[in-house]
Amino acid sequence: MARRTAEEQRIFDRLIRVAESLGLELIEVKYRREGGKLFLTVFVDRRGGVTIDECGRMSELSDPIIDEELDLKRHDYFEVSSPGLDRPLTEVADFVRYAGEVVSLKLYGSLEGKKNWQGLLVSGDEQEIVLNIESEEKSFPRNGIAVIKREVVF
Repeated sequence: MARRTAEEQRIFDRLIRVAESLGLELIEVKYRREGGKLFLTVFVDRRGGVTIDECGRMSELSDPIIDEELDLKRHDYFEVSSPGLDRPLTEVADFVRYAGEVVSLKLYGSLEGKKNWQGLLVSGDEQEIVLNIESEEKSFPRNGIAVIKREVVF
């Protein structure tokens, strides 16, 4: 699964306490280039979702830490956002939280002739993800998974 760069990890490690102080969970920190501009996005969440005001407060507290304390100024834009319902699951805590829900995963290489799988998330740890697919449990090594996301089922 995609990992954070060293700089993204440094930001994540510093902002996790800020998010927790607001009752939020820091989900991810990502740089992305769009339209020739570099965006730094911090994703936060909490059970029940986050509000615009909570994202705004997280931004107010995080901006001076990123600019002054960490001295990171190469980005053109800084934003705080909710990751959305179909966000990638990246941490063991995600696998615990969403156990029993439908997820899809995409593998780097094929397994049994398939790269895309969908099933109920049974469990996940640092080494593997276990899905229930058609009443059968199937294990997938974490280092072979490109992305795993919740499926929004209506």
